[in-house]
Amino acid sequence: MALVFFGYGVVSGLGLGLCYISPISALQKWFPERKGLGAGLSVCGFGIGGLICAKIPLPLIEAIGLSLTFVVIGACYWVILMFCAFVFRFPPPERTKTRGPIFRNGTVFITRKQQKHGSAQDEKSMPPVIADSKTPPQNRIVYEPAIDLTLREALSTYEYLGMYMMFLANLVSGLVILSRLADMVINVFEKSADTASTVVAINGGFNFVGRLMFSSLSDVIGRKPSYLVMLGTQVVILAVLPLIFVTKNYWAFLLAIWTLTCAYGGGFGTIPAFIHDLFGMHNISGLHGILLTAWSIAGVGGGILFTLIYNHLINKGYNASSPEVYNTNFYWLCACAAIGFVVLLFVRSTVRDRLLPRVGGEVTRLRVFGRILRFEKTGTFKFKITYLRKEEEDKEWASFWQASELCPYFFDLCILSNGRVLIQLD
Repeated sequence: MALVFFGYGVVSGLGLGLCYISPISALQKWFPERKGLGAGLSVCGFGIGGLICAKIPLPLIEAIGLSLTFVVIGACYWVILMFCAFVFRFPPPERTKTRGPIFRNGTVFITRKQQKHGSAQDEKSMPPVIADSKTPPQNRIVYEPAIDLTLREALSTYEYLGMYMMFLANLVSGLVILSRLADMVINVFEKSADTASTVVAINGGFNFVGRLMFSSLSDVIGRKPSYLVMLGTQVVILAVLPLIFVTKNYWAFLLAIWTLTCAYGGGFGTIPAFIHDLFGMHNISGLHGILLTAWSIAGVGGGILFTLIYNHLINKGYNASSPEVYNTNFYWLCACAAIGFVVLLFVRSTVRDRLLPRVGGEVTRLRVFGRILRFEKTGTFKFKITYLRKEEEDKEWASFWQASELCPYFFDLCILSNGRVLIQLD
């Protein structure tokens, strides 16, 4: 048993972690303008692997036995991974260079896709520049301001802590329910073991779809909105599942579980691009590796808590087919997803939100529908909520840059126009 724990748990776990993280930064470099898609392509193999391999072990065990099954599957994995290692390549340097300029109203817009080490940027952190009559048409380069952080500095930020909690909340329900999915199908909905195996295999396909779908969607609507959709979906489904279990509606159960799995898989597909946006490509491997410890905590901690509650209810007289043994667990899983949703609201995902200083009396703020919602303390037990107009926010942003030393630090010459930082070309 000790050898099984060491070989399958430690050695196989280390290999899994290395093979999982290594391709992500490379694929994001191959898709510099679609980082979400690149990360999604990298991690979606983990979802489709369950779809392909779920039906393989059982026939092999019946044909050659348990021990030889490990040998055969391990040998197949080795051949596939060796082939992948030989064809693994980083893109040529010109593929990750700055994107070509876009001319608009006499302004040259350039988005840096490959910043210096540790730079994080946000393309949507500032409103577009509108040329006015006082500004003669001339070529100007618009650089988005960047935040330069080391790995240690990034780990200590509020954003990374919030991202960790959000990711943990996104994973725990998927991991716990996945581990019990076959039991639910067999015991609660009274289906055969073969049907349960099919459900688990199809569920792996939805895991794959979620990783690719939400990561691609994040390139369009943004990383934070994508996670809000995923966590919101999980909250709704976990709140409805107890009713589905009581009524034993099998098809509603499948729809709910497969949708939940899409949201669970989407968390894995979107998180690398989210890390890149906030902390830069240089930090992505280290930060992603540390963030994946939430995967272990969610799996181990969530599994232990689920089992403790499950066994407690069984000992009280419920049986394995009773909806109550699962419904009680759905309540705390729903609470976890709701906490993750709330925490995510306060994660500052744009450069502007992270740099813009607080005003006097400000307690906290969050962005709602693209505008800042500010909570200010005006006295003892007195608070004021302000929903800033875009013009007010732009004015504060311009004032911050005019008074800050960051502008000359990042650029040789800064010109402010509508809250945007411009570089004058000679």
